[in-house]
Amino acid sequence: MDNKSLLAIVLCILILIGYQSLISYLYPPPDPLQPQTQQPFVESESAAPTGQQTPLLVERRQSGVEKEEQTSVMPQPSSTASPAPVEQDITVETDAYIAVFTSIGGRIKSFQLKQYPVTLNPDSPLSEMVTPGTYGELPFVLSLSGKNITLSDDTLPYTVKGVAAGERLFVPAEDDKDLVFRGSLANGTTFTKTFTFSGEGYGIGLSVDVAHIPFTASTLSLSWLEGSRSEGKSAYYDVYGPVALLGRTFEYENSWDWETGDSYGPGDIRWAGFTNSYFLAGMMPQDIETAQLFFRDEDETLETRLSTPWNGEALSYTLYVGPKDTDALNAVDPAFDRAIDFGWSHFIARPLVSLLRLLYEVTGNYGIAIILLTVLVKLVFFPLSNKSFRSMSAMKKLQPQMERLREQYKDDRQKLNQEMMELYKRYEVNPLGGCLPMVVQLPVFIGLYQGLLYAIELRQAPFFGWIEDLSQPDRLGALAIPFVDPPGIPVLTLLMGGSMVIQQMMMPTTGDPIQQKMMLLMPVIFTVMFINFPAGLVLYWLINNILSVAQQHWYTKTYG
Repeated sequence: MDNKSLLAIVLCILILIGYQSLISYLYPPPDPLQPQTQQPFVESESAAPTGQQTPLLVERRQSGVEKEEQTSVMPQPSSTASPAPVEQDITVETDAYIAVFTSIGGRIKSFQLKQYPVTLNPDSPLSEMVTPGTYGELPFVLSLSGKNITLSDDTLPYTVKGVAAGERLFVPAEDDKDLVFRGSLANGTTFTKTFTFSGEGYGIGLSVDVAHIPFTASTLSLSWLEGSRSEGKSAYYDVYGPVALLGRTFEYENSWDWETGDSYGPGDIRWAGFTNSYFLAGMMPQDIETAQLFFRDEDETLETRLSTPWNGEALSYTLYVGPKDTDALNAVDPAFDRAIDFGWSHFIARPLVSLLRLLYEVTGNYGIAIILLTVLVKLVFFPLSNKSFRSMSAMKKLQPQMERLREQYKDDRQKLNQEMMELYKRYEVNPLGGCLPMVVQLPVFIGLYQGLLYAIELRQAPFFGWIEDLSQPDRLGALAIPFVDPPGIPVLTLLMGGSMVIQQMMMPTTGDPIQQKMMLLMPVIFTVMFINFPAGLVLYWLINNILSVAQQHWYTKTYG
């Protein structure tokens, strides 16, 4: 492949990756929805809105809804009319998670994943899926809407059935258990939430029933509320925000890009919820053909709301709160598997990640599995790579004649192109022969890039030595280096840059000094760009470079 073609391919890759890096620099995202190190949120007197916050909270709950005194419906009890209800925490535990519900609103206030600690530290807390909103908003709020009025159960004191007071509801494997919340508003409206927990996996069933409504209601909604994490910075490839599957279309909203709320439907709302790079909280409606979806950001609290036309009958939902693991997602519903989003290259990335998991089962180390996967991909494309080298060698031999033609026809571009084409034809050389094999391999590279970037299999997966987590940048020691975050020496990235230098030195030279300088800059550009990438992705690129150097050396030694 001639240097111009190689430069074009490399620039395409730079545009693909560099654009995302530029967007990250200009618009730094918040921290991803990673597990919390703080204790689960517990409502208390100290946590209640104070002073200036209280009117804002009231405004949030009345926003877009006509005041109740304008209707015939009686207002809900206030703290001045009766003592505040006593909150009861209900803990549900399975082999996969520990969930804590509150009797106030029948909402979930903590959901910790037992198999996914925050860090590799033995004393690390468990991953926390719930982040309370600005004023203590929590997930699984119900709201019932009719003309000019909306009722919500977010402050409704529920009675709880399914577990004795003060006891923990443990759901053993191969068993199911129900937790029932029942409560009534002052106007007589009764809400019933029935959560069904399975002893295996991360799926939860939810049945909702509302009765004795003194007005005509038309819509029942279920919301996942999430406190926005706008502080701090994070890598651009981190995912954080509301998500949904609309028919066959995967819809993801970067929470830091919101300007106004978005709405979708009615119809084809397969599921909706909230996600980050490795975890999902998803809600699947009973009737996907009539459901509507609303995304909203208000006072740094993000909301994903599923609204369904309501005719008075009970509605059911399938919930998923857990890791974005293929087996776990499919065990609840195959539609949830689309939460693992590899972009347009998913048809390539998914088989490669499956092959990676198979290699891990053989080796027991994901780092070694990445090396073997890279070797296998390289073997598949070995004939194409050889064809590329053959074309590069032929173009190298033509360089002197091409330089003479450029000098002879430097003032006649059209004649130069004609003579060049005649030269290629005479020696049976295809100027694109080195470029086309690279173009064929490019989708596979992108598929591997996406797969290694977002595969939960690499989360906290060690390789060797100082590389304890292939989903994080590799760092040796804690030396503070400008633009390197977290601190430490990026050994793998520096080795990758060195391998690119060797690869460039083996490339045929060109008479164009500008191209020569651009090619020499490529290792520097890629090293800077990859310096904060996950170690698994850098390892793949390093091994690919080493194999390319070895193949090029072999070809040059064998065929000249």
